[in-house]
Amino acid sequence: MKIIGEPVDFSLEARIFNAICLISAVCAFFTAFLDLILGIQQLVVLMLVVFFIALMCYYYSRVKGMLDASIIVYMIVINTLLIVNFKFNSGVNGPTLLIFVLSCFLTISIVPRKQYWFWIALNIAMVSILLLFEYQYPKLIINTYADEKSRFIDFSFTYIFIVIFIFLVTTTVRKSYHAEKSQVEQKAAELEIANDTKDKLFSILAHDLRSPLTSIQNYLEILSDFKLEESEKVSIKKDLLNSTQYTQQMLSNLLSWSKAQMKGVTVKLIKIDLKYVLKSIFDIHKGIAAEKGIQLTNQLNNGVYITADEDMLQLVVRNLVSNAIKFTAPGGEIVVSDEVMGDECRILVKDNGIGIPFEEQANIFSLKVSSVYGTKNEKGVGLGLVLCKEFTELQNGKIGFESTPGIGSTFYVNFKLYRDVGDINISGNGALVKKETGS
Repeated sequence: MKIIGEPVDFSLEARIFNAICLISAVCAFFTAFLDLILGIQQLVVLMLVVFFIALMCYYYSRVKGMLDASIIVYMIVINTLLIVNFKFNSGVNGPTLLIFVLSCFLTISIVPRKQYWFWIALNIAMVSILLLFEYQYPKLIINTYADEKSRFIDFSFTYIFIVIFIFLVTTTVRKSYHAEKSQVEQKAAELEIANDTKDKLFSILAHDLRSPLTSIQNYLEILSDFKLEESEKVSIKKDLLNSTQYTQQMLSNLLSWSKAQMKGVTVKLIKIDLKYVLKSIFDIHKGIAAEKGIQLTNQLNNGVYITADEDMLQLVVRNLVSNAIKFTAPGGEIVVSDEVMGDECRILVKDNGIGIPFEEQANIFSLKVSSVYGTKNEKGVGLGLVLCKEFTELQNGKIGFESTPGIGSTFYVNFKLYRDVGDINISGNGALVKKETGS
């Protein structure tokens, strides 16, 4: 409940204390009304004091955040007023001792743990002293009841008041306990998922990253220790270059993913000239595709502007194109195109490669899918599509695919068309950081 404070902003003790202050104020108000009817004028004043003190403690705890000071004031005032109430409400013949029991219950509920014994000992000492005082000086205790009926009504009301008070406090504690238990269980589940992801990542790295590095080492040892024909050297150098390129891609993806997981990514959404920004990707990958005997075609239209982060957009498209090259056999074709759909632009990377097995398509954007070799034994760590999904969504985009095994795949990402509303910086956790004037 907002009236006692949100769990994210207030501790359980603070929420219980705020609830107790409000309940105390309500009960004190109605008790004052009852005492007025019963003709106990002193207690009317006393209950009105409790009413205002409870509201004041609530204000300083809930609004000002001064919980510890509010608890101390509340406990001192309540215990002082209970002593006065004992004297002016018939001593042991009145309901004050029941209220002392309630006070002890509230003490356990709200005071800091290190103060438990002080306030509980104080409660016991006060009750003992008051009982001894009345035993020694019974005439000093005023009997405020006009008749037995008034005493019966006062005890009945006090009992109902205490039961309601305990019920409300206990209910608040139980609700808060179950809410915090659910949060702990949710965090435990998230932690388990994170640990599974970490274990999967380390497993992939242990196997997949070591393999190309070993190949590179072997190639270098052969070049160093053996005299080879020029054609053999060219072949080995080409294989060495390929291994280096894919190892670099693995490390680049790994570093980008690690940075994203640590929430250190900042997204700057700006006006992007789609064809111009992606030109460098074609310049690099066209040669890689040609070496494999694959035709890479750029069918992006001129004059298409989207709202995206330049570096992230390039990373996403670069990974999609690299994957297409990896899983397309020599003689195949890859086409990168775009199409405008309403206020969005869809970027498509289409290939006629080996496609994705149906049983793996549901988990294609997660680390649950094992990395596989490409059509020429290219290897990756399986992070590319995970990064594509995370970075596309950070840019408020959408990613998807269609694939038929043996026929090919089409991956697509949707971004908003650019509108002149200013540049927006978004942090790695999606929070708005800065907004500037668009160019």
